Amino acid sequence: MKAIIVGAGLAGCAAAWALEQHGYECILVESSEKAGGRMRCTTLGKHNVDVGFHVLHTAYPTLHRWLDVDHLHLKPMDAATDLIAPSTGVIKTIGDPLRSPSTLFPTIFSAGIWNALRMLRWRLKTRKQDLEAAMDAPSIPLDTYFDAMRFSKPFQSSFLQPLFAGITLDNQRKERSAFASFTFSAMSHGMMTMPEKGIEAVPRQILERLDATEIMYNTKVTSVTKNSVQLDDGTSIKANMVVLATPQHVTQAMLGKSTRLRRKETATYVFECKDSPIKRARLLLNTEYGIGQHKILHVHVPTLLHASESHLVVATVIGEDARLHEDDEERKHIQSELVDWFGSTVNDWDLIGTTYVDYALPSGGTTAIGREREQLIHDGIYCIGDHTMHPSVHGTLRSVERLLEHLEIPIPMKD
Repeated sequence: MKAIIVGAGLAGCAAAWALEQHGYECILVESSEKAGGRMRCTTLGKHNVDVGFHVLHTAYPTLHRWLDVDHLHLKPMDAATDLIAPSTGVIKTIGDPLRSPSTLFPTIFSAGIWNALRMLRWRLKTRKQDLEAAMDAPSIPLDTYFDAMRFSKPFQSSFLQPLFAGITLDNQRKERSAFASFTFSAMSHGMMTMPEKGIEAVPRQILERLDATEIMYNTKVTSVTKNSVQLDDGTSIKANMVVLATPQHVTQAMLGKSTRLRRKETATYVFECKDSPIKRARLLLNTEYGIGQHKILHVHVPTLLHASESHLVVATVIGEDARLHEDDEERKHIQSELVDWFGSTVNDWDLIGTTYVDYALPSGGTTAIGREREQLIHDGIYCIGDHTMHPSVHGTLRSVERLLEHLEIPIPMKD
């Protein structure tokens, strides 16, 4: 049996590994120069930097079914988020007191007693054994859900809305509330971590397990059928099955669908400095995001987790503003905005580069029901990836498992 997998991101590499282990002759076709898809790194200065902002949730059960997690050398972030109001410089903390008791009083002070109790109620509703349980019931839009949970408007605008704008990469938060509950479950029952060698260490670990799969890099696919793939040089490759493991917008184009998708764009501005302006490995979230010229959504310092001679301060921007990341005036604006956050020492920081991801996450609806967002098979072509389930590493790997369940193929053993 011969299988062609289009796309060498996490889903494509995992599918190739499983099919290869089951005796398939696999060809993995990738349009870029290396594997990893949206989970990739780049070199800026002397540093290996994630393209976009990434964390890996240890609560994802699929992570432990597919990967040697210890080999990733994960370093956990603090179980808390700091909130900054750039106009005043005031920083507050929202934490998970069940995992980090020292954040109890700071959380009550920052959120208010009633919002803190509602957060606790939401936390207690999460399920460690089934993170996706909320997806089985009808869902509502995110902001409507926050209202239904009776969170105050100031708490929504200063914390929940910017937090989930960052998680969904969508200023308008057009994602179903069930996904928010899934994400909150993952944050509640595991750690947010960063691999020592960057996020691309995740797909690379699976890629390195491939033995007989042929990988074609820098190869663009122009069309597919259930038994063939057409390349841009006119070559046609025949196979018994074709698997599309491409991002949502590419898959839609390959299938001839005209659905208009919302572009979820993100950029990071990476600064190098001697001393970190942040002392704990936490996300620093902008409570004034979207007001006036406040373009930075959040900041983090990955070098607080992994030893380095100097520190990297990474500022994340989402939406259409992300497209301006190479513009000199925009870069000056972002640095001046960080002066409001951390003071005049920011002027001494070196901007060593930026990263940009277009269609960084799939576009979804607000009222979908179920764990599967798209059908597995379209005109005989198998479709996998986070857009077919939900936008997360867990959703990506679950989409591969759904393919294997359909083919009655077991998940390959790590050892």
